[in-house]
Amino acid sequence: TRDETRPMETTHDEATKAIRYFWLLGLLNNAPWVLMLACATNISDGGVALVFIANQVPGLIVKITAPYWFHRVSYKARLLTASLSMGLACFLVGCGGVYNDDIGDGEGGNDNTDSNDNVQSDQWFGLFFELIGVSFISLQCNLGEASILALAGKFDSTVLPTTAMYLGISEVTEAEDQSDTHTNNVEDYNYNEEELENNEATLMNDERDQQQNRCITAFSSGTGLAGIVGYGYKAFLSEVFGWGLSYIVWSAIGFAFFYWQIYHTGLDALEQERMQPNDTGNFTQQAPPIHMLESSLLVTGRSNNEQKDEGYDNASLVEMVGHHQHRESRNTTSAAHRILSSASANTDLTAHDRFKLVLSLWPYTIPLFTVYAAEYMLQAGVWSAIGFPVTSTIARAQFYHNANWTYQFGVFLSRSSGNMFSVPLPILWLMPLLQVTNLLFFWLDSVHHWWYDYTLLFPCFFAGLLGGAVYVQGYSRINADFPLELREFAISSAGVADSLGILVADISSLFIQSCIYSQNGIEGAVVGCPT
Repeated sequence: TRDETRPMETTHDEATKAIRYFWLLGLLNNAPWVLMLACATNISDGGVALVFIANQVPGLIVKITAPYWFHRVSYKARLLTASLSMGLACFLVGCGGVYNDDIGDGEGGNDNTDSNDNVQSDQWFGLFFELIGVSFISLQCNLGEASILALAGKFDSTVLPTTAMYLGISEVTEAEDQSDTHTNNVEDYNYNEEELENNEATLMNDERDQQQNRCITAFSSGTGLAGIVGYGYKAFLSEVFGWGLSYIVWSAIGFAFFYWQIYHTGLDALEQERMQPNDTGNFTQQAPPIHMLESSLLVTGRSNNEQKDEGYDNASLVEMVGHHQHRESRNTTSAAHRILSSASANTDLTAHDRFKLVLSLWPYTIPLFTVYAAEYMLQAGVWSAIGFPVTSTIARAQFYHNANWTYQFGVFLSRSSGNMFSVPLPILWLMPLLQVTNLLFFWLDSVHHWWYDYTLLFPCFFAGLLGGAVYVQGYSRINADFPLELREFAISSAGVADSLGILVADISSLFIQSCIYSQNGIEGAVVGCPT
């Protein structure tokens, strides 16, 4: 009889539903976060930096500490917390907005000093509510992103069907035939191990790189569209209906309900049908999964009946699958291998092991940190200081608005491309370097005005393509390169890199913008240029 603790084969319809759920969760997870950024000037016109910091610091704390407590808290508990945080955030920001609106309506030219002092005090009280609400959005977005990305990696690796189930046996067999001719028995397999490894590399790399990232790509695509939806949602309700801050963010409370329902009645229900999770809701590897034995043509290139005719038995197949799993695990870092040798599963890792494993993620976290730091310095520091003419406040605001819209479209397209191609680590490292080059170009151009018109939107679009590509390809590579039992941990832990990059960029951008203002003879910078 079949072991019920192992994943069942997933039908095409169920896989399609899962991919759709991850896309919707990506959209709903990030749209309120973007909405708060879009409303930053409404929350605090003279302290936009406060909004950006409140929208980043709590989430960064979540991601820094995640490796040490995520394994003890189920996905359901984390996503429920994220949903409640989203709803509470929108409620608090809306209350603060009403408070300030009521104060503004009651000022009415009153020159009484005591009254003005009370108004100023009440305005700070309203701002306090708003910033607390923004902090809850930061908690929600980052807790949800780290959790859903890890869950997407789990679905891609263990819940959804293998490449063979999707592509069909004939395509896999054809790939094997084009690669090499297999031996006819186990002895020949052992004798021609190097030849078989070449066949495995051709077929399994295609499976790993192109098929095991469908849910990660879906979630990434949803987060990419969230940038467009977040800004568009605010613009539509404010410009078409004339709504103020309070009504806009209160209307977004509904996002929290749909966010929870999509996970609870969609993904969680599907996962419960497919497999039985452990006590924390996280997957512990079973060795070897039954579908790998049932689809053993991935290793041998032959059907089960052909294998029996040619001398393969179940013990031989287990040996071959184990050999393949060993080959696959070589792709991860040596540090992860040392840790894995002393810990059989995620829950067995000590705090010291977890810290070492987080450090071993540097081939992926450095590109993520670099590309996020560069692109957010572009958005918050450089693009806010470009305009035609640059001395016009309205012109600078128009370019900033158009540049960010163009950038978001680029992000959406590239984050949706994870199923179309995969990149090796050298290319993953090259893209952040190109983004840094993009930053340097815009910075110098904002001072010297070599190329200074709206055709600059083309490199803005390119910046979005680079940022989105590093995001989806970085997490896809982690899901492909790490052993099965460490993938969820690695994916959720790597998220600290992009959050840290954004925070560094937000602080740096204050000085970048100040220096560009100074060199263009513009006043109004919040801080002074250090040079």
